[in-house]
Amino acid sequence: MARTLPPRVPSGAALSETHLLLLPPDATVADVRSLVLTRLPDAVDGTPGLRLGRHSRLHGPLVVDASAAGHVPGGWPLVYALAAPRERDEPPWPGLTDSGGLYRAFPDGFPVRAERRGVDLMLAVARRLGGAVRVAGSGVVLRPDPASVVDVVVHAQGWLGPETTLAVVRGVEPTARLATDPGPRSAAPAGPGDEVSDAVTGLRPGLRLALHRAADRFDAAAKRAQAPLDRYAIVVEVGPEARDGVVEVRVHPAESAPPALTGRRWLDEAISYEVRWGAPDPAQAEHDAPGAEHRASRTAAHRVVDRVAGALLEVTDGVALDGDGFIIDRYDLAAP
Repeated sequence: MARTLPPRVPSGAALSETHLLLLPPDATVADVRSLVLTRLPDAVDGTPGLRLGRHSRLHGPLVVDASAAGHVPGGWPLVYALAAPRERDEPPWPGLTDSGGLYRAFPDGFPVRAERRGVDLMLAVARRLGGAVRVAGSGVVLRPDPASVVDVVVHAQGWLGPETTLAVVRGVEPTARLATDPGPRSAAPAGPGDEVSDAVTGLRPGLRLALHRAADRFDAAAKRAQAPLDRYAIVVEVGPEARDGVVEVRVHPAESAPPALTGRRWLDEAISYEVRWGAPDPAQAEHDAPGAEHRASRTAAHRVVDRVAGALLEVTDGVALDGDGFIIDRYDLAAP
């Protein structure tokens, strides 16, 4: 795996060998800083730009002067450059695709470690702000589609039981249902009543009563021994007969602390309400230029995900994050 040291602040022709974040006129320096700090709360101000880690920085905004103009795609007034060690893995397999377009942008070797984290961050910022990423070397310009991120996760302090969450979701999607386990159910443990159930009617009344009481005590002990419910799921079919896929609401204690929630007092007790879409054609979901049918299904799924996430956000008073880990304003989600 090849590795080279990060370059200094690029200028002129050096920009052709640097990954660039390209942003439209309505994007601001404050927008970039806010989004970076949401993903990387420990990032600090650089000179200029932000220090992302020990060996990586996001320099900018850059002044694109005459010496650099020929090396930066035109029409992007706000430009940042990634300075990170060049670290590459093996080339991607021919014919493979991914939703971000990285396989075609890095044909000679996939970026890893600090370089990959930096590229992923720039793609996420570009997706949120309507920008693009110009990849060094290949010169490929990636324009991530904002609509490609469908999933929303609501993190909240309060736990809602299955029936309560189902009622909330049905308020905006009436066909929602609790997910059931399709696998085989394990047999219940044998108890005193199981061993004599066929013969109990022929026993003396006193012995029969004693056996029933023993069985009741066994059942009560078994119920007490069961672990409390700590996760469940709700399913919503998108379109007639799930033509446009399935949206699943997965509820469970938060398994890791999202960077965007750093500093929240209730983080250790957070509950995650994941609202995720399963596309009807998973292969299309892993393509950076999916077909019209997939895009239509994705649009339908967006409406369902936003309605459900909006309803859960309203009830739990939590925080909603998109698939890139950025905070979503509750007013940007469809009202229930």
